[in-house]
Amino acid sequence: MNRCSERSTSLCLALAALIVIPVRADAQGLFERLNLDKLKLTAMGTSYGAIQPSQMEPTQAYSIHADYGEIADRWRVVFTATYWGTHYRENIVRDFADSLGRSVDDPEGNAEIIAAGIAVSDIAVGGDIRWMSPMRYVRFKPYLGGALSFHVLNAEGKLIQGTFMEQALDNIAAGVAGVAGMDVVVFSHMSVGVQARYDLLSGIRYSSLRLAGTYLFDRAPLRTPPR
Repeated sequence: MNRCSERSTSLCLALAALIVIPVRADAQGLFERLNLDKLKLTAMGTSYGAIQPSQMEPTQAYSIHADYGEIADRWRVVFTATYWGTHYRENIVRDFADSLGRSVDDPEGNAEIIAAGIAVSDIAVGGDIRWMSPMRYVRFKPYLGGALSFHVLNAEGKLIQGTFMEQALDNIAAGVAGVAGMDVVVFSHMSVGVQARYDLLSGIRYSSLRLAGTYLFDRAPLRTPPR
């Protein structure tokens, strides 16, 4: 029995090794093909801007970003974290309250539904892949790109408190975005920039225009090198 048990254990270990080793090799091969080993923290900064979520009042967004350098020629990876908070527009809340009123069985007409405000906030964490356009002047760094992010949405208000609507609006969702912007190196370790962004996720979409300031860990060239 002991020999059978030992043989079974050895067989399981051998099978596990056959499965794990190719997976690790494939993962290492993918790691090398994507040049993830080239990534290192090269810059950090903050941004602030105007944001317009669908069906909500305009508000401000606050972000921090970390640039991890090139993953391939002219392709950069930038990780971001963003917060914004606002509330649904009054006409949207009023229409929702009116629809609830029409569904209430109230022959005497005594029921009253108060269209109280509904506040919404979003914390988003994600990564941008940016294609850096070649420029003759190294101070100017235009880019285009896309992003994948994860959002933690929170909604609250007396009108929806404790209802399925609050549970539906409180959500953790994945989203995608398109970005376009321009960074300008003003000092050897400092750049400022502007970015236009459009985020799309389940139930919410919003556009934003942001101003950014970034500290560069490596000294940036301020002139085009001679040929």
